[in-house]
Formats: sequence, structure tokens, C-alpha cells
Amino acid sequence: MNELLQAMRAASEARAELRAAADAGDETRIAEARAAVDTAETALNTAIDAEIESREEDLPTELRERISLGHYLVARANDRPLAGAEREANTELGLSDEQVPLECLEMRADAISPQGADGNALASGATQTTRAPIVARVFTQTDAAYLGVDMPMVPPGQRAYPVMTDGTSASMAARGGGPDAGAAKFAIVNATPKRLTGRYIFDLEGVAELGAELETMLRADLRAEMGFQLDSQILLGSGVAPNVTGILKALDILNPPGAAAAKDSPQLTWANFRQVFTDGLDGKLSRTEADLRSLIGGDTYTTARQLYRNANAGDAQDAIAAAAALGAAVRRSFQIPAAGPITVKGQSAASKKHQRMVVSAEPMAAIAPVWQGITLIRDPYSNAKDAQVVLTAHMLFDFIIRRKDGWRQYAINVKNEAV
Repeated sequence: MNELLQAMRAASEARAELRAAADAGDETRIAEARAAVDTAETALNTAIDAEIESREEDLPTELRERISLGHYLVARANDRPLAGAEREANTELGLSDEQVPLECLEMRADAISPQGADGNALASGATQTTRAPIVARVFTQTDAAYLGVDMPMVPPGQRAYPVMTDGTSASMAARGGGPDAGAAKFAIVNATPKRLTGRYIFDLEGVAELGAELETMLRADLRAEMGFQLDSQILLGSGVAPNVTGILKALDILNPPGAAAAKDSPQLTWANFRQVFTDGLDGKLSRTEADLRSLIGGDTYTTARQLYRNANAGDAQDAIAAAAALGAAVRRSFQIPAAGPITVKGQSAASKKHQRMVVSAEPMAAIAPVWQGITLIRDPYSNAKDAQVVLTAHMLFDFIIRRKDGWRQYAINVKNEAV
């Protein structure tokens, strides 16, 4: 049986090469491909005859008319068990799932259609306009994962996330004595499922125009879009129902390290940017600059790339390169809002434009539990009268920062422009 399958595969590949040669219009290649097809089909017929001699089969007419060679090949290619008429046929004949009844193997070395009047295969584009594969939308890498937000898949019912806030103290003790036991204290942070939903509607006319790839692409795009919106909610969620309270909303806005307490911090300099990482270490959650991950917006990135120690573009390192040399991670995100009026905690409204900067030193303190992942529902019935299929995706998740000690949000004066 393996020899027969190999012969079938070789014949299929030879025909594919002949079609490709005809599309290319290469006469030499066409002649060689035709010879290869003849050789492959002769070998296939020989393999079929050998298989016939090795087995005697008697398949009922009703099953013979229902089985399809294509179904056998698809099941074999995808390593799936047979189903439907093919399974009935193999059971009737006592064959394994890997074997194909002879009734499916009646193949002849006929001419390949369609052909032109000259007997050659039709040239590409002679009868219809073909299309290239669909190019997917572009989605950015997730900012939440970069900052270290934990996004576990959790079972139904899991909602409480305890955080230990205090505990006992150890001390030196004399012989026969010991300290009193302190209490372990916990804060319980509850997560509440919130639903993210997206959908597509496509019609049979669209499938006819773009092929079966349309639905596959829409499914993949829908999943990617759900992931992007999850990331966007974790970073930008307003906290107004049904939105989650995202990182920018949950964290207080502070002046960067080294800046005096004021409504407007000084305009960003090479030294100031570096101070975010050197002076931002707390010695507990962050002990070296490599413990810090920062997320900045486009205005901050552009400004920092133009800042040098001596205001000289000939210097070896701009501000971002200097931070990277210390081991700090800096990433630009298009999701960070553009520079504008940002009010620092404890200060009056800003008069200069600032942009937010997020720095994380305790990643696992932030968590976005997802209940059972993405549920994708295919509904061919609701819009059946319009020949439409509805694809709907649902995701239940929440976002919480269990402890904010290792998270900071700074207002960076990148332009010194009036609001």
C-alpha cells in the first residue's frame, strides 16, 4: 500500500509541475513535464495492478458510489481516523484506516483538461484572473507581556488573588527564650470577569470570490484582534464599565527621579533620562538597572534619541543607548498617548506638555487572568436567509495590580511646550 501511495503522490506532483510549466509558458519545461507525467502515471497504473492482484474486494454498490478518494487522502494527510462512508467501506472490507479500497483507485492516463485548440494547456490568465494569498493585518507585540504582566489561563470560579502584606519578625534569642510569633497578614484582591467581544460576518459571495482562505483568515485575524484589545485594555483601560482599570489609570503620575516637586518637571535631558534608571532603584524590588523595564511613547523616544551627554551628536551614546548600556530595557509603544497636559500627583494642572512613561520592577505583581481563553462561535443559521455566516469571539478577563510598590508612572517633559 505504501508503494501505491508513493506512486499516487508522484503522479500528483508531476501533474502540478505540468500546470506550473504551462503557466510559465516554457516549452522546454512543458515537454519535460509531460514526459514526467507519462512516466508517473505508468508507474501508478502498475502499482494499482499490483494492489488489485494482492487483494480481492467486494464493496456494495451503495457504498462504492458514496466513497471519495479525496476523503481518504485528507484523512491520511491530517493523521485523522476515517469517518462517514469511508469508515463504513473499510469496516465492510476489513481494511485499516491507512488502506484505500480499489474502487477509489480507478485512474486512467487521460489527457489533462482544460487545453487550448492547439492541444496545449491553457496559459495562465487565459480564462480568469487569479489572486495572490491574502496578506494579514499587522499587530504589534504585546506591551503587557513586555512589562511582565502575568496572563494565566484560569478555570471557572477562580477569582481571589491573595497578597501577603506583613508577617512575623525574627530576632536573636537567649538560651531558653524566643520571640513572640507575629501575624501573617494578607490582602485579598478579587478579579471580576469582564467580556471582550468581536465578530465578523461574511457571505457566500465573498467565499466564491476569495475562496475558502477567507474564513481561515478571518478566524486568525479575529483571534489576533482579541489579543491586541486585551493588551490595549491592560495598558489603557479607563475603569469605566465595561472597561478594566488599566496600568496608566491605576498608577499615580509622578515627576521623574531628580525632578523637584512641581506641576512641570524640567525638560528631559540626557542625565535626567539616565536618572530614571539609576535613581529609580529601590534596593529591594530593583537592585540593578537590569531589573527595570520601561515603556515610552513616540515623543519621548524621539527626544531621547537626540539627547547626548555633551549635547553633541558625535558622542558615542544617546540617552536610550546610555540606558541600555546600564542594562535597562526601553521599549517604544504607539499605545502611549501623545504628549499633552498631565497632572502630577499632589500638583496643580500642568502648563507644559508631558508624556507618560511606565517603569516596572515587580512584574508578577500585575495579573490579567483569562477565563478559558478565546471562545470562537461559528453561526451559519442566524443570517442564513442572506447567505451569511457570523463568526463571534468572546474572552472573559480582568486586570489587577496586586501590589504597586514596583511600578511607577512618570510625567516626562519632552517638548517644554505650553499646553
